[in-house]
Amino acid sequence: MAEDFVDMCAVCKQGVPRVSMVYQKGKVFHTQCFADHGSSFPAPNHELNHLSARTRVELVQLKNLKARDELEKQAAKESAKEKRKSKSKKKSKKRPARKPKTQRRKKKAKAKSAKRRTKRR
Repeated sequence: MAEDFVDMCAVCKQGVPRVSMVYQKGKVFHTQCFADHGSSFPAPNHELNHLSARTRVELVQLKNLKARDELEKQAAKESAKEKRKSKSKKKSKKRPARKPKTQRRKKKAKAKSAKRRTKRR
């Protein structure tokens, strides 16, 4: 029976096996349901169906875009908080100030002159 199942009947909303199926007006019916109520279902308007399907797709896309935008804003806020935290940590770990270059050069020059003196002797 599960293999014969095709779709749900448009009238009674119950499963329709392939043997007792009638496909009319773009819908699946039981043979008895179509005989009793088939005339009350209008023929499908393909242009309206296409427009309806397109509108539903656009609605889903807009919802996805909105959700993605909210996630990006939330991520940006979290990263900004992390940057603020990391900046404050970096400030506490400052290196001691270096001596100016002129003082370093003087020491190097003194060391070189001392070496020259020792070589001459």
